[in-house]
Amino acid sequence: MTRPTPAQPGGKASDSEKRASFWSERLGLQALRYPIPVAATTIRYTLCALTFASFLVLVVTGIWLAQFYNPNPAGAHDSLLYIISRAPFGDIARSLHYWSASAMVVSIVAHISWVFYRRSYRAPRELTWYAGLGLAALVFLMVVTGTMLRYDQEGYEALAHFLAGGKLTGALGQFFTEAFTASTPILARIFSLHTSLVPLGIAVLIALHFWLIRVLGISAEGPKELFSDHVPKIVGAGLLLFAALLALAAFAPEGLGYPPVPGYEITKPFWPVLWIYALENLFGMWALVWAPVPVLFFLAVVPLLDRRSAGRATVLVLRAVGAALLVVLVALGLWAALAPPQQHLGM
Repeated sequence: MTRPTPAQPGGKASDSEKRASFWSERLGLQALRYPIPVAATTIRYTLCALTFASFLVLVVTGIWLAQFYNPNPAGAHDSLLYIISRAPFGDIARSLHYWSASAMVVSIVAHISWVFYRRSYRAPRELTWYAGLGLAALVFLMVVTGTMLRYDQEGYEALAHFLAGGKLTGALGQFFTEAFTASTPILARIFSLHTSLVPLGIAVLIALHFWLIRVLGISAEGPKELFSDHVPKIVGAGLLLFAALLALAAFAPEGLGYPPVPGYEITKPFWPVLWIYALENLFGMWALVWAPVPVLFFLAVVPLLDRRSAGRATVLVLRAVGAALLVVLVALGLWAALAPPQQHLGM
């Protein structure tokens, strides 16, 4: 059945109205006309959309960079020099990729923090929460593997830490070591992980997250408006984010260190994992393996502890622990950023 075309006061539909109706029918855009709370149109509830916008920039720039990158240890660093100096739009694309990764980390941490504060993880939204946690874990894995692909001194040391962590965990971590296969250089497997498996997992979890939000609704009260009226605001926020990333890429381009010199450990990791580096300073290499475990464990059990029937004391304790955990992670990161580099691998 064909939907009627909206008419002008004179009874005839304008050309723009006909085109809008044409595409709305064929793309199913009417499905976007569902009610959401007006409160959900504020920036606090747009963090999820900004995470998605950052991911889109990462995908587009990553596809372009992959055309020029050589994932062989013998040619990786030279291919990056080629990207920076000779590839069309290579330098700007690489810097956009770097700043988009930072933006995605910031937005997803802010989003999880806001959902935690709002207690939006409670029934029936537990699966939405777990999808977000899985997404955050994959984002951090993408950050770590992306650092290795630089294959300058920082990237080489990041790869050495990655391999050491895999060896510490024995059979569980064999996939992340050179012993897994002799047919492919470890850097090529890291490249495959970074450009295919991790982005695919992120895309699946984002789709699941959006679907659950659509089905279960947004945890907010108050008057409603149509989501289709909110879409232009989301697009506008995404474009503003892209403009900011483009400005950062132009005026603060991402650099590249010298080719790696084996046997030296003189750099620090990318800022999102500085807190783990700080724990390595304090407790040694095993911190690389166990440091993320208590963070993920606490966030995973929160929906199980904070039921609808939970008392105020439980809520206050969980919020206090969550806030303390965030403060500790930020403090560890700042300390690691200011402290001199330390050796962890004994290279």
